[in-house]
Amino acid sequence: MEKFNSEIYFNNLIFTLIILLACFVQVSLNFLSFFVISQPYILAIVLFLTIRRLNHEASSLLIILYGLLYDLIIGGLIGIHSLFFFLIKFFTINLNMSNKIYKKYGEWFLFCFSYIISLITIKVIFVIVNFKFPDIYAISFNIGTTLLLFPIFLFLIDLPKIILKIFVIK
Repeated sequence: MEKFNSEIYFNNLIFTLIILLACFVQVSLNFLSFFVISQPYILAIVLFLTIRRLNHEASSLLIILYGLLYDLIIGGLIGIHSLFFFLIKFFTINLNMSNKIYKKYGEWFLFCFSYIISLITIKVIFVIVNFKFPDIYAISFNIGTTLLLFPIFLFLIDLPKIILKIFVIK
């Protein structure tokens, strides 16, 4: 029983470190002049990949806390990123359709589905709360850069496997 508890704590610690690192990378993108319009959601990519690739289901409470922390860091609406991250987790894991999408079209399409539906939901809430439409150009730039960066992240994650296959098989 003690081994099981220590494994949960260790997995949560690793998940926390990965998300915190991604959070600081996300915030540092604000300093690049290329992303002055809008930054890609590195956090969404990292969250999706950790949920899909780790054999540990992230706690919803932790995801909500990470969203609140990110909202405090960037000075945004409190709770909006918590909902965003929770929706990404929900669409990635809980929908029966997600397994069908993954098997038929692959991980990139599942990420597109989870990310775009979550982002649209968040933007609708933003419009309802602020009575103001967000910049469509910034949203489309954000979606485009995020979806273009996702295969690069997949390649970087799979690169050690590819290198090991090349050197071990020979």
